[in-house]
Amino acid sequence: MASRYLQINRLRIMRRGHAAYDQNFHPGVNIIRGENGSGKSTISDFIFFVLGGEFDDWKDVASRCDEVQAEIETSKGKLVLKRATSSAQQPVAVFFGGFEDAIKSALDRWESFPLRRSGSKESFSQVMFRTLGIPEAQSDGASNITMHQLLRLCYSDQRTPAMRIFRYESFDTQSIREAVGDLICGISGYELYELGLEIRNKEKAFAKIDAKLSSLLGALKLENALATPASINAKLQELTTEKARLHAEIGNVDRYVDTGEVGDFLTERKTARTRLSKQRDTITALEDDISEAEFELREIAQFQNFLEEQTAKLAAAQLSFDVVGAIAFSHCPACGKEIVAPDVEGQCHVCKEDLDPDIEKARYNQIRLDLEIQSRETSQLLSQKNGSLTEKLTEIRKKRSEHKRDLTQYQVKYSGPNGPREAFLAARTNRIGHIDAEEAYLLSNLQVAEEIEALSAEKAYVQKELDIKNARAAALRTAAGKRRTVALSSVSRIAAAILRSDLPRQDEFIAAQDVSVNFKNDANSVDGTYNFAESSNVFLKNATIFALFLAAMKDDTFYHPRFLLFDNIEDKGMQEERSHLFQKLIVEYATAFEAPFQIIFTTSMMNPALELQDYVVGPAYTHENRSLDLGIPVADGLTSLD
Repeated sequence: MASRYLQINRLRIMRRGHAAYDQNFHPGVNIIRGENGSGKSTISDFIFFVLGGEFDDWKDVASRCDEVQAEIETSKGKLVLKRATSSAQQPVAVFFGGFEDAIKSALDRWESFPLRRSGSKESFSQVMFRTLGIPEAQSDGASNITMHQLLRLCYSDQRTPAMRIFRYESFDTQSIREAVGDLICGISGYELYELGLEIRNKEKAFAKIDAKLSSLLGALKLENALATPASINAKLQELTTEKARLHAEIGNVDRYVDTGEVGDFLTERKTARTRLSKQRDTITALEDDISEAEFELREIAQFQNFLEEQTAKLAAAQLSFDVVGAIAFSHCPACGKEIVAPDVEGQCHVCKEDLDPDIEKARYNQIRLDLEIQSRETSQLLSQKNGSLTEKLTEIRKKRSEHKRDLTQYQVKYSGPNGPREAFLAARTNRIGHIDAEEAYLLSNLQVAEEIEALSAEKAYVQKELDIKNARAAALRTAAGKRRTVALSSVSRIAAAILRSDLPRQDEFIAAQDVSVNFKNDANSVDGTYNFAESSNVFLKNATIFALFLAAMKDDTFYHPRFLLFDNIEDKGMQEERSHLFQKLIVEYATAFEAPFQIIFTTSMMNPALELQDYVVGPAYTHENRSLDLGIPVADGLTSLD
């Protein structure tokens, strides 16, 4: 198999039918040189765009151009691409052949391809991947891996922060970066990426089913949640059989009821009526007893409150006597005359009777004891009466329940004109009504049970699919991990060698041993260190992208297009001497290979040793002689490829 490569042979940028830029490129190293601001980056953006890049942030002069054309070459042959610059999603027109043939050919020889897959229409990325010998996406999910995404690891521009490996874009995901990095490293196909998308979709579906199932089960009683459609259908069949039997008995009532049953019916009705009467009498007696007991309880409670009040008053009176003592009157409380007789200790101030304090205390104590005895006896009586009332209330509830049940049975069986025949019919009709209600209830449960069974089956199916896909993904990850280790180890060794060749501007680069590349996190490090001076970050980034290219040059297992585009060699204050060194390293490393490749880089600090026709493209641009000449007509007389 021929080596995989991508090469631009000719680039033409059009404005209103005239070529604003028209240059031939050659295999190997191509250097676009010129002053800062002379339009070198604009040419890089047009190259990225014509190869399928999604870009529309044109500078002012570039925005006046309306089409870009390029002849490209791969191991499969030549293609001519043309693309209008009006939007980032413009389709690409493709001519299968060389530039000169394309100019002479009719429009029907051109085919237009959208950037992304659209229905049955092939995408431009599919065409490019096929002609480059890179596995193409087989599903809509993996169709996110486009030529645009591939170029993000081949185009190092000035807009992207120096610490990022991939060309920056606002809408980016770890899964796409990882898939693109794995693809370039030679991890064949898109199955793992597609499986990741499928697993995420299945997990969402599983969570949705599980939530719905939990909601249904949570709203049901336990016995209903455990019921299955089979058990409910079996119960429905039993009820259908019973109902058919009851209808048959109703239709043949005279076979089941004879005249001898009438006497028995009347006797049973009389017995039932007597039982109901006795139940009513018992309930009435209990109601009277309860009313009397409630009245007694109220009386006893009032008496107990009276005793408590008297006890409190007695205690207050004794306290007053102890504190104040006998009251001294200035006038007789009986006749109102002034009392002039002298007071004698131990005698009443008014009647002169002898007073004994101990006798007074004993009298208070006797009254208090009498009140306490009455209060205790009253409390005991109140407790007994409450217990008796509780028993009567329990008994009357039981009697009323029995009476209600027997009355219902009596009304169904004996009330009105019902006789044995009517009772027979009523009993079966009543049972049929119950069966109808039970069937309606079971049918509603059956619908829920069937939905639960269907959801359970669907949940089990999705879980089984998840298990299969997760197992397959694990196997693919293992295989991918082995290939990734081999590929990135090669990239690490080459990148470390490039860093060691740098000028002594960054201590960590001088003896660099390991350059770790993480596509998923869009980051790299040197021996575990991630951040350096800005110019060193640029050097590390470009060394990593270049090392990925060089590893692919050594190993055909990589799916790298063996094409690079550098537009940031002097970015972030890079010293001229250091820029010259990196240019020299590009030429030395790349030209050591015989296999075809193409590297295009721009510089405003041209290494004089590389000022050779084998390397340079076009003139050295200045502010007076910019890369885009919007006023010059097409020199060779060719018209626009429109």
